[in-house]
Amino acid sequence: MKKYAMMILGCKVNDYEATYVRERMNEHFEEVSFKEEADIYLIFTCCVTNTAESKTRKFIHDARRRNPNAYIAAIGCLSQIKPEHEVFRDVDLLIGSENKDRIVDLILEDERVSLVNREIHPKFEDLFIHSYPTKSRAFLKVQDGCNQFCSYCVIPYARGRERSGDHQRLIEEARELALNHKEIVLTGIHTGRYNDGTYDLYHLLKDLVTIEGLETIRLSSIEITEISDEIIELMKKNKKLAHHLHIPVQSMDDTILKAMHRPYTVKEYLDRIAYIRCQIPDISISTDLIVGFPGEDDEMFRNTMENLSRAEFSFIHIFPYSRKSGTAADAMKGHIDPKIKKERVSQVTELDRQLRKKYRDRFLNKDVEVLIERVDENDSFGYSREYIYVRVKGEWPIGSLQKVRIDRCETEVIGHVAEQTV
Repeated sequence: MKKYAMMILGCKVNDYEATYVRERMNEHFEEVSFKEEADIYLIFTCCVTNTAESKTRKFIHDARRRNPNAYIAAIGCLSQIKPEHEVFRDVDLLIGSENKDRIVDLILEDERVSLVNREIHPKFEDLFIHSYPTKSRAFLKVQDGCNQFCSYCVIPYARGRERSGDHQRLIEEARELALNHKEIVLTGIHTGRYNDGTYDLYHLLKDLVTIEGLETIRLSSIEITEISDEIIELMKKNKKLAHHLHIPVQSMDDTILKAMHRPYTVKEYLDRIAYIRCQIPDISISTDLIVGFPGEDDEMFRNTMENLSRAEFSFIHIFPYSRKSGTAADAMKGHIDPKIKKERVSQVTELDRQLRKKYRDRFLNKDVEVLIERVDENDSFGYSREYIYVRVKGEWPIGSLQKVRIDRCETEVIGHVAEQTV
């Protein structure tokens, strides 16, 4: 049997789509590590940062070095926006944001083609997966595309306009996933904009929480303007909705937010998260932040640091601004020196360390529910509903949900099973 290897870069949407392809590949081929020699290599690309582009180049080179005669497929966002890029000269199959349901058939037929449509079809690509055999939690892609066009972002060009999956079809897939997974993460390019013409995100969540066997539903990322009072009320009343919201802010200075084309002010953002915390006091609110955006002077960065402290996020994903050709920000004046960006990243990283500890400390000597993801050296590891990574004393079944008493919150969070659950 021929062997294949897969490398997934980028977001949870890429992970979901790769899992669909993996299910079909496993019907015909044997999967091995990307570090091993294989007959077929599949690389799911990302275009959000320049680092992701560099990694794509590296992995294509590594695959060809390991097996000069291998069949190499490059799939996803970078393939979509730069199909003529020199990095793809050495691939056999190029797939953009569509035709992922054709990948395995093309490989079986040994087709060597580029299937990148410049105009992305406005219909949601219906991919159905049954389980994530290598993960405790499952992803469910409910939405694709973005209409927001933030000035720094290339994703609307890579993924096309907003489109959503049919709610009945998604609920069917969620039921299937719940047979093997106690937690499902809803994901999309702009998840909060889910709307199939009949159901919006609230109504989809309202039906998903009724699925038998499903213990936790988590939203992967959602904009502050899309968290409705109905969603907060449902989260407040139904324990299946994880008390964690990842809400990208990108900057906490109004001048930069306006230049980024973000649809809120710092005050509006802070007021909204204050309301959410008023309704759900223990909720984890995390965020994405871009530092070193064009024109960000020292005063603007100080504003961001002060407001980050006020916001008291549970953690911050920090990105130095990455210049992307074709975006509005690329043509702006005042691009920041890389050394300054690096220093600012360092400052936010230290603040993030402090904020993480402050949030986690509130759970000391309290119980949280942890989904066990791995076991190593007589201890188990997993994330709580609040997305706190916990080392749990003892070996517990992978995929099980355990009630854990938190004993220590230092460099890592450590606890013991207080009551075995499901």
